[in-house]
Amino acid sequence: MLILTFLAASLAGATPADSTPPRPITQWIHTTWTTREGAPINIRSMAQTPDGYLWLGTVSGLVRFDGVRFVTVSDTTIAHGAKRLLASSDGSLWVVWAGGDVTRMGAGHAEHFGPETGLPSINELTESKTGVLIAGTVNGIYRFTGGKWTNVSRDWGYQGQQAAEVWFDRDAGLWTIEGRRVSYRPAAGPSFLDAGELRTGSGPTDFAEASDGTIWLAELGRSVHTMARPGEHPPFSEVQVGSNITLVDRKGSLWIGTAGDGLRRVPDPARIRGRSIGQFGPEAEQFTESNGLLTDVIDVMLEDREGNIWVASTRGLERFREGAFLPNPIPNGVRGRIVYAARDTSLWVATFNRLGFYRTGPGNPSTVSTTWFPVNWAEDSSGNIWSVDRYRIARLDGKAFAILPSPRPRPEQLQDIAVDPSGNVWLYDGKMGLVRLAHDSLIQVSPPDVPTVPLGKLFVDRVGRIWVAEYHQVLLDDHGRLRRFAKDNGFQDWVQTFHEDRDGTIWTVGPRGISRFENGRLRTMPARQALPGLGVFAMAVDDEGAWWVLNRTSVLRLPPGEVQRAWADSNYQMQYRSFDQLDGIPGTFPQTMLGPWMTRTADGRIWVASDSGVASVDPRHLPAQAAPPVLIEALRVDGRERPAGGDQVLPPRPANLEIDYTAMTLSIPERARFRYRLDGEDAGWQEVGTRRKAYYTGLGPGVHTFRVSDANGNGLWNPDEAVLVFRILPAWYQTLWFKALLVLAIGGLGGAAVALIQRSRHHRAQEALAAKYEATLAERSRIAQDLHDTLLQGFAGVSMQLKAAERALPDQPDVAAETLVQVQQLTRETLREARQRVLDLHEPDLGDQDVASALDTSGRALIGTTGIVFALTTRGDRRRLPREVEMAAIRIGREAIANAVKHAEARRIEVIVGFEPGALHLEVRDDGRGFTPEQGERARSEGHLGLTGMRDRAARCGGSCEVRPGPYGGTEVAVQLPLMEADGDG
Repeated sequence: MLILTFLAASLAGATPADSTPPRPITQWIHTTWTTREGAPINIRSMAQTPDGYLWLGTVSGLVRFDGVRFVTVSDTTIAHGAKRLLASSDGSLWVVWAGGDVTRMGAGHAEHFGPETGLPSINELTESKTGVLIAGTVNGIYRFTGGKWTNVSRDWGYQGQQAAEVWFDRDAGLWTIEGRRVSYRPAAGPSFLDAGELRTGSGPTDFAEASDGTIWLAELGRSVHTMARPGEHPPFSEVQVGSNITLVDRKGSLWIGTAGDGLRRVPDPARIRGRSIGQFGPEAEQFTESNGLLTDVIDVMLEDREGNIWVASTRGLERFREGAFLPNPIPNGVRGRIVYAARDTSLWVATFNRLGFYRTGPGNPSTVSTTWFPVNWAEDSSGNIWSVDRYRIARLDGKAFAILPSPRPRPEQLQDIAVDPSGNVWLYDGKMGLVRLAHDSLIQVSPPDVPTVPLGKLFVDRVGRIWVAEYHQVLLDDHGRLRRFAKDNGFQDWVQTFHEDRDGTIWTVGPRGISRFENGRLRTMPARQALPGLGVFAMAVDDEGAWWVLNRTSVLRLPPGEVQRAWADSNYQMQYRSFDQLDGIPGTFPQTMLGPWMTRTADGRIWVASDSGVASVDPRHLPAQAAPPVLIEALRVDGRERPAGGDQVLPPRPANLEIDYTAMTLSIPERARFRYRLDGEDAGWQEVGTRRKAYYTGLGPGVHTFRVSDANGNGLWNPDEAVLVFRILPAWYQTLWFKALLVLAIGGLGGAAVALIQRSRHHRAQEALAAKYEATLAERSRIAQDLHDTLLQGFAGVSMQLKAAERALPDQPDVAAETLVQVQQLTRETLREARQRVLDLHEPDLGDQDVASALDTSGRALIGTTGIVFALTTRGDRRRLPREVEMAAIRIGREAIANAVKHAEARRIEVIVGFEPGALHLEVRDDGRGFTPEQGERARSEGHLGLTGMRDRAARCGGSCEVRPGPYGGTEVAVQLPLMEADGDG
């Protein structure tokens, strides 16, 4: 089944004629698509439907193109290739197949016409501006009215037997060709008139009309020439080249697709009026395979609604597009360049590591030879051009530069030159710094900041102040008063370019962005307000006050006042429009501190230099910036495609849902960015870059609204969204009647289940109470044993110390006194431990603390002033856990920390709390003297129950506690407490 989506985003209506002068065809942006990019070959015809799609008729069938994707539209009922396409004013696409049948496609359906419907084999289709649709057939002329085709040859006075070519001019006059005879029927009729004969009798023909009404006819066997309406006698004009196709674009240029000479164009056909131009006459530009054309045999041409010229052939598809920037190739190959604008509108270009200048306008381009590589130049008030290299100073004398006598002292590392309003020549030398040229002498004004870094740029403002960009600072010579601006007064980095605005404010740009001189300081705009790439390496301002700045990859245009607004509001993010190679800028920008790379000539054009030439833009004639219309193309449910129009009702439980969408522009479609959302499913807009497909899985029943919007690449989102509404049917168990029945069933069973549930809960509560009692009893027994151990060991030690004091008292009273001090200390320690064991009988009050916070607090309290380093880290999704798990973890962890403090002689204790999806993992590590399993068994046999208590607590929670030697020494206590069992218990 042939599926074609026509949506309401119509671009119908011709675009007004472009008043800008045509540029040379070699300066158009040329793009090709071959089989490598998925393009079809052997293209016979092209058409653009009102929704914006470009359609390609090929020997293999029909292909749709949105500027990015080629989509083959197949129909198993049609086995022939497409030879003619016509996009009619009602939004339909008419396809004439190789066998002569025709198919009308639109509104999601296809309608076929052929001999079975009374329509003979079709040669050509045409439609007038009033919507009259005509077919030239092997049996004369047919008209489509009332949903069917009718032969009108007799009614319209057509004398031919067939019509090989039919074509309407803009006055609705109908032209036909049969054999060598050309006929013409005026819009008012009533019949056809003889319009003459073809110059040759074979090969295809094609009509085109100029804006002044001149009719051009392409004849393969002879030329492209004018045709006169019957009764008129205009001058005869022709371009002598065998042509398959011709068209006149919106600027009035005549394009010719030849059968071996490539693409030809006459920019202004009025200039060859009444003349016959030779096959290779200079009046017709030529673009061939040597210029990058896929083939010199052109079969089809079309101008789309955006003014792009499309060329098709047996090898693929090509587009010619005028970019915002006009490229201007400069000799010397791929090399970095710098540019300078003189006051006479001329542009001076220097190429790195090449001698001489290239000068354009006024007049013809010319090369000014030098014996050095220019690094910079300047112009004085008399129009003299000055230039410098490392140690020479030169001034333009006619068509050549004259080198001035070497001044004293002799310069060694000249970097820049400038001329102030008084005519003084200023230079920057890497060895001498800022100097002024006085006759044949150099007068040092200020030594360089860093002599080992010979970097300096000069700028003269309107009042004659000299600004110098040095390495990491700016020097200002205010008529003899010197000031330096460095990091201590706001300056952040070195300067690439100075600028003085209309108010006299001084701005600088450089790798750190934009800076401004105010209140005696150079202040840099915050990084949060920076433009893409942060760094700004060149700038110019147009007549409207818009800033044009250059970053590492593109040229940005900031609207008038945008920089000033950002300066006044530190939270404001500057808006801009971006230009790059897609807009006609050739090559890339050199990453060097030399410059300038951008300038404005006196005619108002902005120029930028790259490694492949220079390019200019006229700020007064920028192409439209608005985001193109966005269309939803298709809805695909579990791999089965549906048209995206109309009300969509989808089957229950769709596993996978895909939505195809696109931006309807054929100029720079690769710059379009998209965002979409599904109401009720997506929390917000999903920005997906250049992706033209949305994916959803497991959507529930109900009405869903999908929205998609696009942007032009600068973040300016199209306010006109494309919307698709679809309804997913519920499964039988998702219906209201099933849910109602389920509620009744649950209600009926509920009463019976309540008693069972209450009885079960009571039984579980009794078991839980008993278990808790037993656990508490065991815990108290353990604490009692700990108290016993603590008091027994402590008082045993006290007793032994008192006996020692008693024996020493008669003869060694000082030893007895010292022993008594130790007895006091031992008694206090024993009582402290006893109190701690008693406190363990009570569950700690965690409050808002989780396990990690409680262990951190306990650990730091146990360490006290011992000097041990304590660290606690967490892993995973930190959260509150069931109380039994938290209590067990805190007590085990506290016991392990206490053991490490008392017994390990550790210098560092580390606690790791891991919040895993199904378990709590706790590790206590120390770097002390270590602990072996044999020591653990000996401790248990001697009645020390701390380790046993830790294992018992973990076991009661269904977990484990393992005490083992650490991998790098010391001891490691590893605890694993499951959460699922804990949750179930709670």
